Amino acid sequence: MKIFSGSKSKNLAERISEMVDVPLGKIQIDRFSDGEILPLFRESVRGEDIFFISNTSSSDLIMETLLVIDAAKRSGCRSFTLVSPYMGYSRQDKSDHLRSSIGSKVLADILEKVGMSCIISIDLHASAIQGFYNVPVIHLNGNKIFIDYIRLLELDNMCILSPDQGAVRRASDFCKSFPDATFSMINKKRIKPNEIHSMELVGDVTGKNVIIVDDMADTLGTLKKASELIMENGAISVRAITTHGILSGNAIDNLNNSKISELLISDTIVQEKESNKITVISCDTMISKSIIAISEKKSIHEINQI
Repeated sequence: MKIFSGSKSKNLAERISEMVDVPLGKIQIDRFSDGEILPLFRESVRGEDIFFISNTSSSDLIMETLLVIDAAKRSGCRSFTLVSPYMGYSRQDKSDHLRSSIGSKVLADILEKVGMSCIISIDLHASAIQGFYNVPVIHLNGNKIFIDYIRLLELDNMCILSPDQGAVRRASDFCKSFPDATFSMINKKRIKPNEIHSMELVGDVTGKNVIIVDDMADTLGTLKKASELIMENGAISVRAITTHGILSGNAIDNLNNSKISELLISDTIVQEKESNKITVISCDTMISKSIIAISEKKSIHEINQI
């Protein structure tokens, strides 16, 4: 077994490598002046089971990953497992509009075509995406990353809240670890990507410490409006848990100007933006345990259970 890192995942890969007790492999990823990518393995990978740690959060990283897989297969590796904590294009899991693409299916087809043997990811935007692959998909539960931290806060009158219909299952799953917490949700209408038409609170948050649970934080426009609605309805505080901190556009301004007291994210995506409201909790332990289980041909059931 050998572990390699993509160009944007070095810190996470180093921690995982240390936990798994396998030295981080040597790979050189060159870029020409026009952006063309050329990956070069600086050690033999023939007959090896390769674990490549790199998210696919941008077109550039997707292309880098594809070329690394191709280089590994051409160099005679036995298997190639892509460890992509955040899978790009996962919001395109179905055709919501006439004549639109299904980006996550396209990405799955390409990754398999170049030779990926298995994929490890955390909190796919929709579980159905697993069906787009004809290779094993290890889908890890991102809720586990945050449970211990929330317990340490010792919040009274806790309410777990789903910010929309799509996050109800994830928020309900989080509730399992806090049996005394109540549950609420927000019914929202969206007229186009990143733009909310209206929001309606379903449930009672009066006197509650509310924790919003979702899979990703992009522009934070939804969370900003949700936090305002929650506080207007009598909540004591609002925190948000989102596994993937995409934080694009004016996300930081939205966060700093929101009623959210703390935004918890994982390091599935390298963070280049800062705010004193952001707390990052690493996914390194969960991924490390999964890699060890796979290499030892053991079940990951306990790793994934709340």
